[in-house]
Amino acid sequence: MPRNLARISVLGLGLIGGSVLQALARGGYTVVGYDPDPDETRAAARHGFTVTGTAAEAVTGADLVILAMPLPELDGALAAIAPHLGAETILTDVGTLKSPVLAKVRAALPTARFVGGHPLAGTEQSGFAAADPLLFRDAPWALTLEDDTDLAAWLTLSELLCDLGARPVPTTAAEQDHAVARVIGLPHVLAEALALTGLHGGELGLSLAAGSYMSGSRVARTRPELVATWCDGNASLVTALDDAIGWLQSARDALADGGSVLPLARAGNSARMDWENRAFLPVDLPADRDALREHGRFGGWVTAVVEVAAGPRLLGMRPVTTMAAQEDDVRLVHSNLNGRN
Repeated sequence: MPRNLARISVLGLGLIGGSVLQALARGGYTVVGYDPDPDETRAAARHGFTVTGTAAEAVTGADLVILAMPLPELDGALAAIAPHLGAETILTDVGTLKSPVLAKVRAALPTARFVGGHPLAGTEQSGFAAADPLLFRDAPWALTLEDDTDLAAWLTLSELLCDLGARPVPTTAAEQDHAVARVIGLPHVLAEALALTGLHGGELGLSLAAGSYMSGSRVARTRPELVATWCDGNASLVTALDDAIGWLQSARDALADGGSVLPLARAGNSARMDWENRAFLPVDLPADRDALREHGRFGGWVTAVVEVAAGPRLLGMRPVTTMAAQEDDVRLVHSNLNGRN
């Protein structure tokens, strides 16, 4: 447990913020919460958690402030807390896209010790009632490390996340946003398209819908306004959609010509199974921002932050091999689907 986090405040008590509040309390931290929605505040209070009447009250005297509101509400929250943050207070968030958050914080609080964060552990549910203190166990948690990020603040947050059972992944805001376009934004867009395609197939198809349709369209149950905040403004999602449309177009053309989707099925199966069966090795990392960002870039995460005589060191895990070895095989799939050598 980081010794310099005597009081933590969580602003926003929905699914993620509520889960953070519960996980911190379960871990023995002194934590207070606030939400502008009185229903969420009352729900947290009914479960025995300390809540405040204003954001200013929540952050006063806090060593760490966690912003857990949707992106459109961030400007107002920053304005409300700005006069009440201590000079040494660490500020972080849990939003999906990191570049717009970083830009807003730099504009509103240019001297803040800000470290962008993104736990990849949500569900299609929302609200404090859906919160779970174990939501982040073994879950990746992107933790941005820019050239101007306070390294001591980053290390403190990394240690905290490890204490909660999460897997801090060092990255930059830009690299994180590029990555989540393919593993969050794109799956949500595809889920919406699948739900609509099934609906337009008529009642018979909906009556026959089973596991594959339900799994593929599950996240279409997410609140639409949240999906928009996870996708809008992320230019990398355009490229991800282009790739997905390319696979779909190739499959469509193959079927139209009397061919088969077998090459695509084989490549997709291989990609999924290789991802599931990746092997990892423990590594020892220096408290160096370049080394840490490279570690995250190649699929690694932090497992512990330890103090040694020479300064902080980090333990981590890293894939034995990367997925890059599949690139040549993947490029062949389009050719096979289109019947070219």
